[in-house]
Amino acid sequence: MNIRVVGTAIVAVGFMFFGIAKAADFPAGSTMEAIHKKGKLVVGTSLKLSGFSMQNPVTDTTEGFEIDLARYLAEKLTGSADNVEFVAVISQNRLAFVQTGRVDVALDTVTISDARKKIVGFAGPYFLAGQDVLLAKDNRTIHSVSDLNNQSVCVVTGTDDGVNLLKVAPQAKLFSLADKNSCAEAVADGRYVAEVDDSALLEPLAKLQPAKLKMLGKPFTTEPYGIVVKVDDTVFRNWINTQLEQSIKDGTWMKSYNKNLRDFGAARIPVVDRY
Repeated sequence: MNIRVVGTAIVAVGFMFFGIAKAADFPAGSTMEAIHKKGKLVVGTSLKLSGFSMQNPVTDTTEGFEIDLARYLAEKLTGSADNVEFVAVISQNRLAFVQTGRVDVALDTVTISDARKKIVGFAGPYFLAGQDVLLAKDNRTIHSVSDLNNQSVCVVTGTDDGVNLLKVAPQAKLFSLADKNSCAEAVADGRYVAEVDDSALLEPLAKLQPAKLKMLGKPFTTEPYGIVVKVDDTVFRNWINTQLEQSIKDGTWMKSYNKNLRDFGAARIPVVDRY
């Protein structure tokens, strides 16, 4: 599904943009120059994650923290925040879409890890999360993540959630489903005891079904989210890092956080890692 976003009213409430991009602003042969000449930034993103990347069913507009960031980069690259195409991705294909050039970047709550750095590059982090546990509302036996030993736990296929859980609960029984919503439903109806995922992703699921689901509320990892680029595109990665640092410095990062993610608690402003 490809969605072209138009309309300047949306931009007014997101990141603030300054300046008009020109081809001469970018090194010859760089990805930035290619995107500028193409006239749009193509972004792989969820379009299903409240607060980060959502296709609003009422207004049919895209919204969220990652959407704002994508528009911010599109403005810098093309001169207009409207010049962005959003492509829906899932955990199983988001890295491959970058590797094959189907999208220019992936902005999809992807945790930066050493293993993933072997196959893709990361700009950022642009957000800091932590993995937590989603439980049935009436669960009275799980008080810490270690209590998930010998319990059935749902994780999303294509993520590193199961690997992280087994470091602290090595006897947990892992089951995988295609997406976080499916895992949440399986916990709500009793098929699995818990779901493990990033707290920023689980919170909206708990709020959707407060009578059936609850958060453990004890994050056990730190998950830095990065913007995915091709593994060898150091110039593009460094350019994005510079834009992220600028957005934090001038307050546009915080403005978007307050608009989209305030319910997740106090902002943890990331420090860009120029590896």
